[in-house]
Amino acid sequence: MANFAVLDGENIINTIIADSKETAEEITGKTCIFFNESDRAETGGKYIDSVFIPKKPYNSWILNTENNEWMPPTEYPGTTLEDPTIYKWDEDTVSWVAVE
Repeated sequence: MANFAVLDGENIINTIIADSKETAEEITGKTCIFFNESDRAETGGKYIDSVFIPKKPYNSWILNTENNEWMPPTEYPGTTLEDPTIYKWDEDTVSWVAVE
């Protein structure tokens, strides 16, 4: 048995375990692409130019096409020895906020 991403265009709409690509496509009626555990195929993600891209974590984040990773629209403020503040992403304000 193998893992397959079920596609609708470039969108991964589901994943399925089947004995072959043909069986997966027969069951789903959609194009299916094999993936293994090291791939990041997940429902809600994308399959673009033969690369699995994880689902977008926040609506405001932008896809960095150089490494196929989602990036926030503003850079993480950073945590240093002088300022050990930890930040989390807040989609409502589209900014990093300190974790208390």
